[in-house]
Amino acid sequence: MTTASLRVTPAQAFRQGLTLAWRGLVALKNSPGQILGFVMQPLVMIVIFVYVFGGAAAAGDRAGVVMYAVPGVLVQAALIGTTATGLNLHTDLGNGVFDRIRSLPIARSAPLTGRIVADAVGMAVSVLAALIVGWTVGFRIQTDIPRTIAAIALVVAFAMAVSCMSAYVGLIARNAASIQFMAFGLFLPLTMGSNAYIVPEYVPGWLQGWIAVNPVSHLVSSLRGLLLGGEHAEGLGTDLAWTGLWALVFVAVFAPLAVRAYKRKI
Repeated sequence: MTTASLRVTPAQAFRQGLTLAWRGLVALKNSPGQILGFVMQPLVMIVIFVYVFGGAAAAGDRAGVVMYAVPGVLVQAALIGTTATGLNLHTDLGNGVFDRIRSLPIARSAPLTGRIVADAVGMAVSVLAALIVGWTVGFRIQTDIPRTIAAIALVVAFAMAVSCMSAYVGLIARNAASIQFMAFGLFLPLTMGSNAYIVPEYVPGWLQGWIAVNPVSHLVSSLRGLLLGGEHAEGLGTDLAWTGLWALVFVAVFAPLAVRAYKRKI
């Protein structure tokens, strides 16, 4: 029986995706460099945006910069991690992995689901590493454990939604270099043109307009509200609603495109 004639329920398809996700996670034990990258990435970003640019812009108020910028680092670390989804899918296609999977009695969507779930674990590790690095430089969570868990879950869930777009790009790209180029062209304006590292009141009006509608701004504001509370929690409900809406948009638009591109490839 081929996957073309196989009919499975959504629950079965999801379980099959989890099985393939485990395959992707097992491969990490042979890639210590990738595991090290989960830790080094947030460390480098904190050094750059807190100690280099942030310290100079804040006239020595490094403690204030740390509290403001670390939630942005969490988001940027997770979003950059979504690039791995497209790269890994592209690599699997080139290595013929999907040709072998195609002969198995599994749902067509299972390899995509498995890849996204496996990479989500890597994103979670990167976010936790960013929190640990942030703590070592002075970042302190001002709320309780449930809100902290909710913040980590929120950023990972949003990154998984963005991974649908990365999966689509990885399936249609001709080479790995083009995937990285497209990811850079997308994530740079999203992260650097948000309130992750800059205060909107101090930038030109046209840039304030972009920051206000930028999905990353709503995500970062949500994390600040969940992790810091106080004045940062004002408007938390609105930011959470916008973050959830943007995540649904990414899934609704790019998940069907990724599945269709995958079907064409195999």
